[in-house]
Amino acid sequence: MSKKYYLVKQSFPYLDTKINKIYCPCNISHLKKLISFMTGTIEVYLYDEENNKREDLTIELGNRDFNPYEHRFEKLYIVKINYLHKHVIPEYINFYTIKNVRSDFLPSFFMNDYVYNAKNGIEIIFDESLLSCNIEEYKRKMKYGKEYEEFISNKYIESGYQVELRGIKNSFNDGGLDIIAKKDTNIVLVQCKNWKMSNNYKINQKDLRAFVGDCFLYLKDIESKDLKVSYHFIVSHDNILTKSAEIFLEQNKFIKFKCVPFEENNLD
Repeated sequence: MSKKYYLVKQSFPYLDTKINKIYCPCNISHLKKLISFMTGTIEVYLYDEENNKREDLTIELGNRDFNPYEHRFEKLYIVKINYLHKHVIPEYINFYTIKNVRSDFLPSFFMNDYVYNAKNGIEIIFDESLLSCNIEEYKRKMKYGKEYEEFISNKYIESGYQVELRGIKNSFNDGGLDIIAKKDTNIVLVQCKNWKMSNNYKINQKDLRAFVGDCFLYLKDIESKDLKVSYHFIVSHDNILTKSAEIFLEQNKFIKFKCVPFEENNLD
């Protein structure tokens, strides 16, 4: 398999991040068509694993200017496509969209030096819980998240750290990190979740994996060789982990998972 690939990262408010890898060589027009149907913040990177290099192509191919307010009355769909080739491992592509995707959307995809064909067309899923129209709910979640991030950042400031509030400053374009705290040669990468225990809001293994991946992406872009890096995943309520998340934390003890209560304003 090629050592070069495009990583397409799609973020949409309060939904799981979608990440698709498209291996080189590929048909760039196919890639552009795929990205054009994606809704949300779209980041695109070209990775060269052999030379340990990453090129940010978001300006050319992606979109960091997504505004959910502009789409608050539209329905959100999940599109899933299974691409097959008889000689290689199948490729799965899935993404969020608000566009009308026809059944013949990208019937074939040239990637990894092969022409893959879509099996059984595409699968489109719509769930009423995935509507982006409830703007008051969106504002409420933003408010609670912002207050909790400020609350947590003050804890680091009290301990002598300088902090960057990426979540508040960049909203959903924060690169998956809410707070970056620095003191001397120490740097702490922080993700905050002001979620109350419920069936709708649980931290799962995918959330933790995404956090680790976002941390490594951030560290690749800075001079981190002489830094002591800590990884903090902070929540406002106990008993919010799924079983898979508990197992992941047990296997990856470098992640410091902490509960710091914030009772005045919690997400119901």
